Amino acid sequence: MQREQWHLTEGLIFAHFAVFILGSMMEGGRQALALIPGYVIARPWTLVTYQFVHGTGMFWFFISMLVLWIMARPLEESWGSPRFLVFWLVATFGASLTAVAVGRLLYGDIGFGTCLLFTFATLYPEVEFRLFFIIPVKVKYLAIVAAAILVYSSLSYGLVAGLANVAGTSAGYLFFLATRRMPTRRKLMFQLNKRKADVSLRAENEQAEDRNRGWDAAVRAADARAGETGAIGEEDETLLAELDAARDPSITVCAPSEFAFIDDDVCRRCTGYAECAARRIRMSAEERER
Repeated sequence: MQREQWHLTEGLIFAHFAVFILGSMMEGGRQALALIPGYVIARPWTLVTYQFVHGTGMFWFFISMLVLWIMARPLEESWGSPRFLVFWLVATFGASLTAVAVGRLLYGDIGFGTCLLFTFATLYPEVEFRLFFIIPVKVKYLAIVAAAILVYSSLSYGLVAGLANVAGTSAGYLFFLATRRMPTRRKLMFQLNKRKADVSLRAENEQAEDRNRGWDAAVRAADARAGETGAIGEEDETLLAELDAARDPSITVCAPSEFAFIDDDVCRRCTGYAECAARRIRMSAEERER
């Protein structure tokens, strides 16, 4: 099933490159975008822009962008861009708000990067990466090492603040775990439309049954008279005209031998009842004549 795609991954990579280049050209540019707890009220944009500030060199920056592309793109294609956007927002604000709470400087995409790694490793645990382009390592092991480093580094804030830091940094991953079994918007719409169709079908069946019950007594009587006299009586011509007018050309009716008035569960609710009933009356008259 094709998901809605906004190419957010490409947009994120472009934003990283733009900030990296501008930060290198403008003095103090990176500091203005990094999250500093005491300046958050004056610089609210830093709750988001911190992740685009990179303190590493050009080589590691390119490696970081390559990993972002490799991991984020499959998630966006699988989930669709709307869900991926929510995942990114939860990861972004989870890390930044936690940093404000524990009072620590924050820059770099550690929040989203950590959540991305954990999520990717959960979905594709056997995928291999080559460390330094040489050593093959499965992504699930990289996630375990990253989780251990996160927990160890968080302990320096104390137990409560450390747990908060772990939870905040992993907020996007926790969101993924909480919602991975939830149906998507498309599935919800499919289920809703299916229920609507079921309700509509049930209403049509009930309407058809009421109509067929209204005809049944008259049809039985006309069938009996046709079988006795071998002809269609004048009193039954009106009924046949009504049945013929109610014929549904979109319905392929059953064989004549299968018609059993409303005693049959299928005939009772079938919209082809009128056609079968009219055919039954005429056949009874023809058989008597022979």
